[in-house]
Amino acid sequence: MDSRIRPLSSSAVCLAVVLCIVTTGSLVESQTIETVPPKLYVKTLSKDVNLLCRSSKPATACSVKIPGFTGTYDVHNLPDGLGYYGNSLQRGDCGITFFTLKSVNEGKFQCNMTIGGEVFMETIEVVLTITPEPTDIEIGENAIVEQGAFAPNQTIRVKCTSRDAVPVANLTWLLDEKQIDGSMIGPLEFSDRVDKKGKNLTTVTQELNYFITSEDHGKKIICRAEHFAINKGYYRAFLPLNIRFSPERVPTIYIGDGEHTMVNITIRANPRPRTSWKVDGMTIIEGQSTGPYQAYYPRDMGFGNYLVLLRINERTEQTEIFELTATNELGSQVYVIKASKQGAEPEEIPPSPGRATTFWLISIWTYFCSVIVTCLLRVP
Repeated sequence: MDSRIRPLSSSAVCLAVVLCIVTTGSLVESQTIETVPPKLYVKTLSKDVNLLCRSSKPATACSVKIPGFTGTYDVHNLPDGLGYYGNSLQRGDCGITFFTLKSVNEGKFQCNMTIGGEVFMETIEVVLTITPEPTDIEIGENAIVEQGAFAPNQTIRVKCTSRDAVPVANLTWLLDEKQIDGSMIGPLEFSDRVDKKGKNLTTVTQELNYFITSEDHGKKIICRAEHFAINKGYYRAFLPLNIRFSPERVPTIYIGDGEHTMVNITIRANPRPRTSWKVDGMTIIEGQSTGPYQAYYPRDMGFGNYLVLLRINERTEQTEIFELTATNELGSQVYVIKASKQGAEPEEIPPSPGRATTFWLISIWTYFCSVIVTCLLRVP
C-alpha cells in the first residue's frame, strides 16, 4: 500500500481557490454594525435626512443600495441629491444624507461594509409617515344624560380613537389642561388595515372611566392624539361636561359695608336657580324691591357659580336674619344667614325644618371692608 501523500490535482486547487473567494466576498449579516436609526419614519420632502451604518472597527470600503435608485453605489461616489454622512470609513462610519427625501425613496436602505477583509451587511427601513384622521371621542351607552346634560355622581365611559396613521399616534387624556390620573385609563387597543397603495395603517383606541361630580361642571375631558406628521403636533377632541344639579348646601358669603350694605352670596347650581329673600317678614323676589331691600337677578359667573345680591339701602341697629331660597327644576335649597352689628351677642337661630342650612355671619358694620365667611356652624 502506497502511504505517500499525493499532491492535489490542478482542478482541485482551482476549486479550493474559488470556494475561498466566494466565502470571503459574501455578505454577512452582522450584529457588530449599528444602524442609526434602526427604522426611520419620515415625512415626504423632508430635508437633510441621515442614514448611518456604524462599526466599532475601521472599514476599508462601503457600498450602498438606496431606495429610489438602481444599482449599488460606492459611498464616496453617490448620485445627485445624496451625500456621504459620517466621520470617515476609518472611524467605522458609512452613511448617506438625502438632501430632500421623496416618496420614491421609501423602502430598504442597505449598507455593505468591508471590515478586516469580510463584508458585513445591514439595512434600515425608510417609511413615509401618514397623518392620522382627526381624533374621535365617544360616550358610553350607560351614561345618564337628561336634557342634554349629565347627571352628577356617576362614572362615565369615554372612548377615544385615532385612525389610520403611520406610525401609530400617541394618546393623552386631560381634564382641561391637567393630565388625568393613569388609574382611570384603560389599555391601548390597536387594529391594522392595508390601504389601496399597500400601506399598513394603524388605528389606536383607548377608554377612560371618569367619575363626574358637580365640581366638574364647565370643564372639558380632552383626548389628544400626538403625531409628528401633524403640523401643530397633535389633533384633539373634547367632551364638554355640562352637569345638571340642584343648588348646593354650602355657599360662599360676603357682606360688604359702605353707604349701602350688600349681602353677596355665591351659590352653585345648574341650570340657573330662581331666588327670593325673606327679611323681617317681607319676601323679596329676584329683580324686585321691597322696603329698603333690593334683590338682584342671579349673575352667571361660569362653571355653575351664580352671584346673588341683596342690597340694603338703610342701615339697621338690630340683628337681622336673611333667608335666601334658591330653586331650580332639580331641587331647592334654603340658606339662613345671621348678620349682627359689631359687639352684638349672637342669638341661637332655629334651623328651618328639613332642608335649611344655617350660617352665622357677623358683619362689621362700622368698618369699610368685606368679610369672607366660609364656616358652616350647623347643618340640620
